[in-house]
Amino acid sequence: MAIEATNTSPAWSNALARTLSDLYEQRATGELFVTSKSSAPWRLYFYAGCLVYATGGNHAVRRWYRALRQHCYFSTEMQWQPRPQSSDIGWELDLLNHAVEKQQINASEAKSVLQTIAQEVIFTLMKQSKLNHQWRPDHLIEPRLAFLPIEPVLENVTILQSNWESAGLETVAHQISPNFLPDLAPILLKPRQLEFSVSPIIYQNLTRFLQGTHSLWDVAVAMQRPLPSILRALLPWIQNGIIELQEIADLPLPTSQPEVPTFRSCASPKALIACIDDSPLIGHTLSHILNPIGYEVLPIANPLQGITTLLDRKPDLIFLDLIMPNTNGYELCSFLRKTSVFEKTPIVILTDSDTIIDRVRARMAGSSEFLAKPIHPDKTIRTVQKLLGDSTSEAKLRHSTQVAIA
Repeated sequence: MAIEATNTSPAWSNALARTLSDLYEQRATGELFVTSKSSAPWRLYFYAGCLVYATGGNHAVRRWYRALRQHCYFSTEMQWQPRPQSSDIGWELDLLNHAVEKQQINASEAKSVLQTIAQEVIFTLMKQSKLNHQWRPDHLIEPRLAFLPIEPVLENVTILQSNWESAGLETVAHQISPNFLPDLAPILLKPRQLEFSVSPIIYQNLTRFLQGTHSLWDVAVAMQRPLPSILRALLPWIQNGIIELQEIADLPLPTSQPEVPTFRSCASPKALIACIDDSPLIGHTLSHILNPIGYEVLPIANPLQGITTLLDRKPDLIFLDLIMPNTNGYELCSFLRKTSVFEKTPIVILTDSDTIIDRVRARMAGSSEFLAKPIHPDKTIRTVQKLLGDSTSEAKLRHSTQVAIA
């Protein structure tokens, strides 16, 4: 079954809405499998007509973290560990169900996460120009957390679509790119022109999201503004060539670990690494990179409240974001260097802006290293092992001595 339409036509949107409504009225159970030439497959699972799970596309993991940030912000302090039976299909359900069982989140929050994911999936599908879909009644998934009647989901998608159209984005977005989707990432090409056109505060807030590392969806959630208003605000700069939209890769699956066969395991006992960053993505990314090779990662989302945690846990190394809501990395790094506890602790500055000036300022503030985002596993591991090489060897020696004495 195939339906073709241009992005400026509601044909596919209306057909998809009718299909979803029909499945609800028929109390259908199974999988709606949707494919596109420009995207990974999409899967929408129904049970007795209700939507229980939606996933797929090119940014499933980014979408997952966005939904968590909206409904379970304190999840930045949580370790989302998968169960052994987790797979690429259903991993969101497995992690949410496990978190509910551990009372890390409640059932209402889990349902809100799944509903937000479903709404984003359906909206993105409606923006596609050419899709094929197939109904698979023999493909089932266990409904463990939510039964979502399709009508409220479609109503929210319709509101977003209406706001999109009222902002005049339907035609303009197609002019920007024939395959325009909110999964594209804005990147600043002409910083001086942008700096001259806005206030210093707006420029500072904008530039952290204009490095080609955040999709338009990511920017909207981070800035707590509707997607249409974000794109409408950026549109003049996009049309003038100051900002460009480009494709961006998804984040690593929470249920998979990066391949690090060429790196040695860290010494025992584990070294503790703190990550001070208001973005939950960075803490989770570092955990998935460093946990498999034996390091323990301590995410800290609020730097000011996290000082007590730092003093209590005394990490062996600190990753420090450069730009945060209530402070910045330079000031916090200087503060930590003035304390006897962290006077010699390795501190790695993280930033979206990798310039000579930034590196010089980081050094002057007392940082040990400077690591540009997005986070790359090999660079991160080499940096950590370089900074902790001596200290982990000493820790291993102390541990061996203690064992020998015992």
